[in-house]
Amino acid sequence: MANNNLALTAEQIAVNNKNKIEKAVLNKIAALSKAGGIRIPQGFHPGNEIALALLELSDRKEANGSPTLAVVESASVAQSLFRMCILGLSLARKQCSFIRYGNKLQFQPQYHGNMALAKRLGGAGQPRAQVIYKGDEFEYIIDTKTGNKVVTKHVQSLANIDNANIIGAWALVPYAADPERQPYVEVMTMDEIRKSWQQGATKGNSPAHLNFTQEMCKKTVINRACKLFITASDESGMYETYTDNDKDLTQDAPEQQEQPEVIEVNLDALDETKVIEAVKDAPESESHESPESHEPEPAPAERPQAGTQDNGKGLFNGLD
Repeated sequence: MANNNLALTAEQIAVNNKNKIEKAVLNKIAALSKAGGIRIPQGFHPGNEIALALLELSDRKEANGSPTLAVVESASVAQSLFRMCILGLSLARKQCSFIRYGNKLQFQPQYHGNMALAKRLGGAGQPRAQVIYKGDEFEYIIDTKTGNKVVTKHVQSLANIDNANIIGAWALVPYAADPERQPYVEVMTMDEIRKSWQQGATKGNSPAHLNFTQEMCKKTVINRACKLFITASDESGMYETYTDNDKDLTQDAPEQQEQPEVIEVNLDALDETKVIEAVKDAPESESHESPESHEPEPAPAERPQAGTQDNGKGLFNGLD
């Protein structure tokens, strides 16, 4: 009976935390947007995406059965949701992940999120990737005028296609605004790909990596190729203000509702240029995702995550 009471208390804590977090993040987005401090990408609906993300997070359980939202710091959840909205990525559409490390939840862009950012920020077209197998005829040159790689030959035989024979992968990303421009090409050896996987929670040993190695190789090389478009962009395409026809932000903002409880949070000065550092420095691998389901696997609580430093530190102090 005592265990049931404890479980009920944990559930109640999770629900209370969910409500506080939702109000705090929407309050902060509405306030900063009104003041011109931030702009949300056009077509991204913070109220909907935050609600969907919290619904998914509400279903997460720890190994001992406790709700994740009762275990992690509310401020870390709020910061993750805030980054999700600033970047215009959707947890519901598997464009990003919220991963628990210790008592903190951390935001990390994922494969489809990086492609979306590359298109929006850097004018990238649809990426394509191919795996290189032992026995393939594969050649590329380096353009001495641009320093870019150009694949000149890739002849593949069905007899070569075997996960045990993979020696590398390459990705091609066209420039959407200039189809005549030479596409950007990224080439990675299998050794480079495996080193990238080592940065992930499963270190390349997940069922996805073992059973769908060729697809995971493609995802890794596409991730690396897309990051050039993200990091080289000037962020001019990152934000678009809401129009009069897009009322999602104001409709969902707590101050537009009837006498809501206002959650006071301390806001440090926001440097928008730091918000996308998590994207720039995040690992290239998708080690915790399946190529089919893209469901994140639980990460070890004690292992620090590269590239997910707390750039929004202080943004939601006082929420817990």
